[in-house]
Amino acid sequence: MPSPSELSQLLQALAQNLAQYENAQLSLQERLHSLERELHDRQAIIDRFALVSETDTRGIITYANPKFCEVSGYSLEELLGKPHNIVRHPDMPKEAFKNLWDTIKAGKIWQGEIKNRRKDGSHYWVLATVGPLLDADGHPYRYVSMRVDITRQKDLEEQLRQERNRLAEDLQSNLAVAAALQKALLSFTPNSETPLPTSFPHFVLWQPLQGVSGDFFWGASEKSRILLFIGDSVGHGAAGGLVSTLFLQELRHLVQDKGIWSPERLAEELDERLGYLFRQKLPVPVTIDGTLLLIDEGRRKLTYVALRGKALLARKGTLHPLERYPFSFGELLGKAAQEHTLPLEPGDRLYVYSDGFPDQIGKEGKKLGSERWESLLQSLQSVSFCDQPSTLEKALQDWQGETPQTDDRVLVAIEVPQ
Repeated sequence: MPSPSELSQLLQALAQNLAQYENAQLSLQERLHSLERELHDRQAIIDRFALVSETDTRGIITYANPKFCEVSGYSLEELLGKPHNIVRHPDMPKEAFKNLWDTIKAGKIWQGEIKNRRKDGSHYWVLATVGPLLDADGHPYRYVSMRVDITRQKDLEEQLRQERNRLAEDLQSNLAVAAALQKALLSFTPNSETPLPTSFPHFVLWQPLQGVSGDFFWGASEKSRILLFIGDSVGHGAAGGLVSTLFLQELRHLVQDKGIWSPERLAEELDERLGYLFRQKLPVPVTIDGTLLLIDEGRRKLTYVALRGKALLARKGTLHPLERYPFSFGELLGKAAQEHTLPLEPGDRLYVYSDGFPDQIGKEGKKLGSERWESLLQSLQSVSFCDQPSTLEKALQDWQGETPQTDDRVLVAIEVPQ
């Protein structure tokens, strides 16, 4: 039996242990309360921001937070025990949900945008992250989904898409009107059998980038003479079409109303008029590269002026570049341009074109380039003239592949009969 002294010591030790236990208990309770407050605060933040739900392995809802209820329009009682597809929108394809289930059943996390349907039938969009809770063996026993409401963002995207479509339709409509006006000014239909007013065999490849073109051609005839202009204005589409249309009006006026047929005089007048229209009125110069050709079919004679215009004469199977000046219409240098005259021989072929052809990007991301383009025209000399359009277009398509057209382009080809 312990002595009074030993019993006192035991009681004292017990009191100390009890005091330590009580202190530890209080500390644990304070820590537990702190963790509960932190968990509550975290949950409040999540509930304010995210739509959270849990389902069993069959997809039956076992939990939904207040934000889910608020956005979906269903009460918690209406959601619990229901399949999660209660909020599925018919616009969502079944394949999207198959991919989701295949992913989370494999124990992985799935993320994607989903369009859901509220209780009142309206839609809402979420960015959803869905993942499994795994048991000790690594098998899913519950699925948790956390979503962010992105309805406003998606609705804005849809509004922007509709606005872009409307603007695109307006642009196409305006381009169609501009194209019709431009074709009316050409006087000849590019795809017809005789797009130019000449009895010589000829063909035209006119390929606008956007319906209306900054590259264009025009022709007029008088007795046995034909006057041609092949031009390439700055820009393409509506801007290039506007410049080319203004230029065509001036050219028609000079030829048809004033009776000017000399390429040299026309170059001087057109250069001055274009420069007068736009000089010091625009931040960028408005110019046109082009070639004026006067062909006397009876005398087999060519008179021309080329201001940066690109033209080749094929004679006896060899290409010869026509001389050109290093400035454009509109640079107020027309007075320095003098016309050139040369005789035409039977079998001669003229190719007048814009830089839309050599500038075309090919399948490998490189430009066709002047050298390859001229080699292509050189290879045509072994092809009959009537087969050249289809041969040339096929060669261009082979080069271009699936690459979009780079720029407006025009080619006028004429053969002198034997």
